[in-house]
Amino acid sequence: MPLYEYRCNDCSAVFELLRPMADREVAAVCPSCESRASMPLISRVAVHAGSGSDDSPSMGGGGGGCCGGSCGCGAN
Repeated sequence: MPLYEYRCNDCSAVFELLRPMADREVAAVCPSCESRASMPLISRVAVHAGSGSDDSPSMGGGGGGCCGGSCGCGAN
């Protein structure tokens, strides 16, 4: 289950909730003021490319949306 971050429109508190993907847009109850006036935030995503040792998978290039090389971007 994904972890989503929300901001309360009434008290400006930022909080996180584990919820099913289908419930992301459903109003969440603020733990600070118990308001239902909240909105989901766009969270940052961190990608770890490995330690560089021979036994860790290599993430060639700068990351991106190419899976399996079938997009024609030249990644092998």
